[in-house]
Amino acid sequence: MLSKPLGLSLRFCEPDAKFFFVAFWARYGAEAPKPGSLKQLAEDLRLSAQAVSKAVAQLVEMAVLRVVTQPGGKGRPKCAYAVSKSVQVALREVEERELIHLDLIEQVLGGERIRAIWPGWTGDPQVASEPRARLRGEKRVAPVRTGQLSLANRLLLMILLSRANPFGIVRGLSSKEICLLTGMDGAALKQRLRRLTELGFIRRQIPGVASPIFTEKLKSIYLLNLNHLQLSPDRDVVCTAVHQGFDDPAIDCKFMPSVRFDRDSFLKRMEHLTPVSVLRLLRRAPNHVFDQLEFFICDCVSGFLSRCWVEADPVTWRKKVRGVDVTVKERAVAFFRVPMFDPKGKAVLDHDEIVDFFQRLIFNLADEFVRRFSQLLTVSFAEARYILVPAHMPIGHQCIALLILRSAGSDIANHWTITKGGGEPVVTCVSREVDIPLELREKSGLLTSARAAE
Repeated sequence: MLSKPLGLSLRFCEPDAKFFFVAFWARYGAEAPKPGSLKQLAEDLRLSAQAVSKAVAQLVEMAVLRVVTQPGGKGRPKCAYAVSKSVQVALREVEERELIHLDLIEQVLGGERIRAIWPGWTGDPQVASEPRARLRGEKRVAPVRTGQLSLANRLLLMILLSRANPFGIVRGLSSKEICLLTGMDGAALKQRLRRLTELGFIRRQIPGVASPIFTEKLKSIYLLNLNHLQLSPDRDVVCTAVHQGFDDPAIDCKFMPSVRFDRDSFLKRMEHLTPVSVLRLLRRAPNHVFDQLEFFICDCVSGFLSRCWVEADPVTWRKKVRGVDVTVKERAVAFFRVPMFDPKGKAVLDHDEIVDFFQRLIFNLADEFVRRFSQLLTVSFAEARYILVPAHMPIGHQCIALLILRSAGSDIANHWTITKGGGEPVVTCVSREVDIPLELREKSGLLTSARAAE
């Protein structure tokens, strides 16, 4: 029921009015059941009277809502509100989507106090989500906004949740589409995305890019924190496993961070290890191209390991699996545009060398994850569903993380941290993701730190 109003574009509609429209449709459907004042409407929808009054005025002016007055008795006549016929027709034409996170969307929509708490906050989640509306006789009084997420931020969060996969990853949704669905302009959208990231609702945003390097335009990617205490106050949605390694001091200069470092060295005519054809291809690539590549590689590794993980020690895995499978090879070939050119001079580059390099990078990163997470004996990675969390380029891979889905009836623990350096690994289990130290969550890519945002 919520996917259609969330997916409806109301032209020239402000975000607060769109939020009201979604709340109205979720509560009443096409028409409020009985006449009532705006104050009563605000109490029913758990919104402030001021926000409701402003939203209703705008939606009536836009002919989104129609008003039927019913005079009778003394004072101002009461009004009944209904969605206009034209908007009902438009709603029927909106694609019906399966809302994987319907309970989280309803939490954001109906929660009276979705608080703007920072990622390091570890207070009682029950207190954080507790309704704070005052009572006046038998009537509910809408709560004040102090310390809460704005309606515009809540609307944006709901739309992202409506497009997220089970792990909280949103792909294929352009900034232009989000602006149409929220009523925001580009500048406001950037500001509100930054705000949701600062508060930990969005783990990370990877900007989209239109580049001749890739077969198609890459849209922005959003990693949502489904475990945020304001979204899931009682229980986390996904499990996390974080590995912090101190046994390889050079780990922060491997994989994609090494490619970015070598690209900069190549431009300065300094030594590098990455093949020249790869560096020439990436000669003019902005920094977020490396983030998109990191996400693509992690996505390939996740799929590869789900097919090939062997429940044994890492040495056995490497002997049995000597390279990426056909599926990864096909994805790597399809990801890059052919022919490949050096943007300086337009010389044709060695396609096979570039694709082979990224295939080896995928295999080496898969091997790194097997080596490090094989130390977590609690989880059967041959059976579990999981994804790799892409690392922040400026930080590297000393801390890496997985997101793991619970299977039905599983007694799997919630979250683990593995610390390895100089001896046997130390495995720690905690009940909520927020109990993992903030610095470790930032270093592993579960949250965006100030350093990673630079």
